[in-house]
Amino acid sequence: MKKLSIYLFNLLLLTILSLCFLSWYTGSGIRISDGRYLGYSAKTNEWLMFEYQNIPVLHDGPYVFRNNGNRFANYITGDNNSPAKLSRVDIKYTVSVTVDNQFNTNFTVNLRNSYPRSELDIPSPARYLAISDMEGNFDAMINLLKSNGVINDSLEWSFGSSHLVLIGDMVDRGKNVVPLLWLIYKLEAEAKSAGGYVHYILGNHERYLLDGRVKSAAKKYYGTFRTTGMSPRELWSEDSELGKWLRSKPVMLKVGSTLFVHGGVSPRALTYNLSLEDIDAEAERNFVIGDTVRRNIDNSIIHGSDGLLFYRNLAKDMSKYELGDKVGVDHVDKVLSEFKVNRLAIGHTLVRNIGHDYGGKVIRVDVPHSEGTSEALLMENSSFWVVDNKGKKSPLGKL
Repeated sequence: MKKLSIYLFNLLLLTILSLCFLSWYTGSGIRISDGRYLGYSAKTNEWLMFEYQNIPVLHDGPYVFRNNGNRFANYITGDNNSPAKLSRVDIKYTVSVTVDNQFNTNFTVNLRNSYPRSELDIPSPARYLAISDMEGNFDAMINLLKSNGVINDSLEWSFGSSHLVLIGDMVDRGKNVVPLLWLIYKLEAEAKSAGGYVHYILGNHERYLLDGRVKSAAKKYYGTFRTTGMSPRELWSEDSELGKWLRSKPVMLKVGSTLFVHGGVSPRALTYNLSLEDIDAEAERNFVIGDTVRRNIDNSIIHGSDGLLFYRNLAKDMSKYELGDKVGVDHVDKVLSEFKVNRLAIGHTLVRNIGHDYGGKVIRVDVPHSEGTSEALLMENSSFWVVDNKGKKSPLGKL
């Protein structure tokens, strides 16, 4: 027994040493779902035991929190070479935002005290612009909005009584997630004052963000977690201003005769016979910090491969992933009938250019903004157009 114990101890020690050598030799280690790291990080030249890498950050934040009725903001700043520094600033009514871009774009946001749930069935305005999957790309967003008259050079709302519809996945991948969210937050209030509206529908990457999962986050955010001493789940909790605001958003809504949803509506989702209000109540319960595994096991209408945030079979054949074929027009017609609309507009599944499918009954809006193909869907006086970041306007065509 003693010899066996010594043998097992030596085997364990050899395994650990081998893994350490492999980590040092390759410069990589093991990362868990919230971004903490085990092993040697060549990027930051440090050994870590389930900690966050000390990646340099130029600008990040502000992350705003409330404490006993008072607000404070955490700013992360540095020179993009050395480890960043944390500044905590007490604030009252406004917060200043600096963008991590070549211009150090800066703007001010007026804070609000409450975030009521969004409306779900909105009469059609004369004009709306719909954008999907911007994924933290602040510069692409402002270029697209400026080129189409939604904002002016001062990043202020200039779209009058028109509406802006965001079909999810405004976060992750890009390095300006926080400034982009603050811009949307700001425009939402400015639009309301002008008689317009900003609608924000949550996508699967908002789901990841609010759960504290960082599999698609830009690497700079590991530096933010290290600098603040806070996990991503803490930074985006219900105690944070942006976390609280995002959790007030729906996962599906109607604008006129168009149903907007990030992923799609599956046959399983239809079997629940839920109204927009029922779905929104489920979203309100579901986007709190909790047990993500349990949510998926419970077959929520929101989660899983056939949930509203993740379903792709309105856009492509998923049979090679054992997730079913692309659905037929009969299913699309059932969805339209169930929600009393003429069409769906979806994001989530990438296309080179915005276009329609199923004879115009499904419009796909997710394009590769980070590659320069930045487009939006424009509805104007009941006609649909595709507009780009140069202000070019073309009729909506088939995919």
